[in-house]
Amino acid sequence: MPNEELVQRGNFDESGLKGERFGSYESLDLGATTLAALGRAGLVNVLAASVDYPFQYFKKPARIGSAKPDRLICTRVAEGLRPVAVLEMKAPNEIDNDAKMARAAEQALFYGLALGLSVAAFSNGSKTFYVNVVASAQAEQLVYIDDNRPWGPAVVEDLLSASPGQVKDPTALAESVWQIIWHATKAEPKECLLTFVEIFMLKFLSDNLPANELPTRFRFETLLRDDASFRQAHGTLQIDYYVTDIRPRIKTLFPDSVIVDDEGLPRVFGLQTLVSKTSIINGFAFLRSSDQNVSAFNSSFMEILEAFQNFGPLTSIDPEFKLRLYETFLRRSARQQRLGQFFTPRNIVRPMVQMAQLAKVPDGGIVLDPAAGVGGFVLEPLLFEDSLPDNYSFRGGSAKAKVRAVGVDVDKDLHILAKANTLLHLAESVRDPSVTVAALNKAMANTMILMNENEMLGTLLNPVRDAADIILTNPPYVTKGSGIYKDAVAEIVGPRNGVDLHDYYDVGGLGVEALFLRYISGALKPGGRAFIVVPLGLLNRSEPRPKKHLLDECNIVAAIALPRKAFFNTAQPTYILVLERRYTESDPRPDVFCAIARSTGETLDMRRTPTPLENDLQTIADAFVAWSEGDDTLIDSSDLIKVEPAGEFSEAKRWDVPRFWSDDELVELGVRVPPIERGEFVDEMAESLRELLGELEEAQAELESLAPDSTVAVAVGDEAIFTVRPGKRVRHKDVLDHPGDLPVYSCFTRAEVEKGRVDEAWARGIGAWLIDRPTVTVNATGASGVGIVFVRENRSMITDDVIAVVPKTDQIDPQYLATALSSVIARGDFQYEAKLYSGRIKQLVIDVPTLDDGSFDLELQRKIGRAVGRVQQIQDRITDLGIWSKAARLI
Repeated sequence: MPNEELVQRGNFDESGLKGERFGSYESLDLGATTLAALGRAGLVNVLAASVDYPFQYFKKPARIGSAKPDRLICTRVAEGLRPVAVLEMKAPNEIDNDAKMARAAEQALFYGLALGLSVAAFSNGSKTFYVNVVASAQAEQLVYIDDNRPWGPAVVEDLLSASPGQVKDPTALAESVWQIIWHATKAEPKECLLTFVEIFMLKFLSDNLPANELPTRFRFETLLRDDASFRQAHGTLQIDYYVTDIRPRIKTLFPDSVIVDDEGLPRVFGLQTLVSKTSIINGFAFLRSSDQNVSAFNSSFMEILEAFQNFGPLTSIDPEFKLRLYETFLRRSARQQRLGQFFTPRNIVRPMVQMAQLAKVPDGGIVLDPAAGVGGFVLEPLLFEDSLPDNYSFRGGSAKAKVRAVGVDVDKDLHILAKANTLLHLAESVRDPSVTVAALNKAMANTMILMNENEMLGTLLNPVRDAADIILTNPPYVTKGSGIYKDAVAEIVGPRNGVDLHDYYDVGGLGVEALFLRYISGALKPGGRAFIVVPLGLLNRSEPRPKKHLLDECNIVAAIALPRKAFFNTAQPTYILVLERRYTESDPRPDVFCAIARSTGETLDMRRTPTPLENDLQTIADAFVAWSEGDDTLIDSSDLIKVEPAGEFSEAKRWDVPRFWSDDELVELGVRVPPIERGEFVDEMAESLRELLGELEEAQAELESLAPDSTVAVAVGDEAIFTVRPGKRVRHKDVLDHPGDLPVYSCFTRAEVEKGRVDEAWARGIGAWLIDRPTVTVNATGASGVGIVFVRENRSMITDDVIAVVPKTDQIDPQYLATALSSVIARGDFQYEAKLYSGRIKQLVIDVPTLDDGSFDLELQRKIGRAVGRVQQIQDRITDLGIWSKAARLI
């Protein structure tokens, strides 16, 4: 039977003994209840017959059952609650000297020995001390656990695990959370990632910050109670409480405006002050991506919280976890293309950081990334012994860096991700009770800088001059419409950091990456080096003026060809270009380190499976570092590296490097399709065609087997079944003037091509209709695109050159509708002169399979849609075969 305390505290009801949820465990907060009383109330009987330990300061009770622990952490088993850890609470004056500390430790140890536990702890509310029960018993003296983390569910779970401190692979967590967010909201990848990071930050801070910084009512574990008891305690659902109470608290801890307190840093950009403008969170898709009340998403929110809880504590995060967190999430997203524009794979970041030899940067020096994205180039050096480990120190409320590692970006959402990433990389400091939240805020403000005064120019608005020791960056690559950037430069009145921007950036070149290249060359101090990811097209453009200007300021130190598909979202050939700022124009130019990387230590598909034994880029990085120090040994032993005279990189020449390898050498390396004898070509082509013919025959048989027994003719203009509506006129200028995250599709011949991305609020303001469920679109015009049909599933809008056909019933499968429309449009032979606007679309009639009762046969529609999709895949393979055939060099 329970005693009065258990009943009053709600620890006993008709179901038996129960505690408050404490992560994966249950907590019994006691003080007046004996162990014997707990046993009578249903606690699993684990009491030792005796406790044999040479206590020196604590007087153990005569009877073990009369002991009264303050707090028991229990796990639920078939028999009931079984204790796993104990905490004894002490007033500050009860542990203010060594003797009192020892007494408190022995008291906690007694409870641990009495209950057969491995972890016992005592705390004064602000600091917790952990006793290793088993080791203390064996040594017959107190043995503490070397851990200063605050008491909490994650710490207890970590200490009780078989491998304390071990971090599991986050792939499953990222993938499952992505799916939950996307299925609930249909939000774009960027919003899904921001949501993931926001909840990740809540769990991370709850697992690491002490209760005085983040009180219990604002912590992750507070949300884990079931709906009924949570509503009884807080009068609302968990997601509402998170939005109205917890989010504001985190934003108060990590405010939107923190002044950069490194006095020299604003001067580097020619500014009086710099302010960090964002918190570490501001991307909750349940608020941003739906018109529904946030309460409607509570079940999805709780599913995400349980996924994080099941993943385990975020208390001890190893470097690999930090390196792969964003990469794991992005590569698992089916819609990561936009994110890939600012994300450099870690297997490229690491060798570039190694080549930069950051350990040689003097104290007070600057490592800069002017297009920082999520911050990998400036944060990951903090994790490597040969780069910038222990770069930050914290005293009181201040943060100081030996080397200023600074990342700049124009995108506010990216800035939030970068700040959260910074906090993650400083995990050990977050956990350290001597490091204040104010100091962490200053460290983030000094590291990640948002420059969005002019959202078109961003970083380019305030060029750094002669200041950076090292630049590591992957600047944006935009050529189409890039003239708008130069127009934006021309509109700036007055000097910026001592220069007229119009003159400063007037060096020629196509694309925004040419402007960044000029920014970079001017930002380096004499002798400073830049390691830049650039597209091949920038190296091989024939216009000499930008190359000449770059060479006037810098030497080319290295050009390293990366493999195709080294980046997730493009097969565009890319290079690592290494520059060194010249001291004077008369300095002799060094030879150029040239290399071809065929591999980067992972497969170059979406899976990115690690292949540590196939990593040319790492081999090249090792050789570059040795060569920089005068050792040519690794170059001499590699077929992937050559050193060429500086004259081969003049403004009049191409800057790609395969030209330094003979055709036979490139074939031997496997980086060029080898010549093929005509007979072999015929054999290979015939075999490929036979294989494709077989697949076509199978597909044809499948389609014939799916021929419906009965169909009904359905007019696309039947307003009871379909909505037919055109898009809204969107000019290129509109896209530039109203940037945002909403994709705009027009009459392009490929599904993935966008006209641009606009602000959703602007789109609504002009009366645009937004696609928010699977929708069939038909190109109404276009020289080669009239009648092309796509199925759009992502939240987006269409231009007035596109017509949407939306089923009003879920008995019409969108993929089948697209197939049927393609067929009738093809039979109609519509051309550019016979545009397919709404009126003509409504005149089309499609055949829809029916069941015996006359209703639409949805399952057969789906099967036909899948079969037609197979034919389209075969079409793509035939196209690829044609490309290979045309490129083949026959001998």
